[in-house]
Amino acid sequence: MDLVAWTCPACGNRDDLRVMPDAIGFGYPWRGRFSVQDRFQVPGLRRRRRDLRLDISLNKDVWHVPTKLRQVA
Repeated sequence: MDLVAWTCPACGNRDDLRVMPDAIGFGYPWRGRFSVQDRFQVPGLRRRRRDLRLDISLNKDVWHVPTKLRQVA
């Protein structure tokens, strides 16, 4: 629930990242899990998992990221 896929509006590059307490981890999904390859400390970063969204805060700014429910095949 703390995984975010982000696409750069300028170049179209897609990054998969995991929001961790005080850090952002870049990596990729692998075997049903997320493998963090690079971790960057971000002082003041906080996350809060909710039922249908992820709340990310940095200092006074807050972002509400809605989740996409997976469909069972």
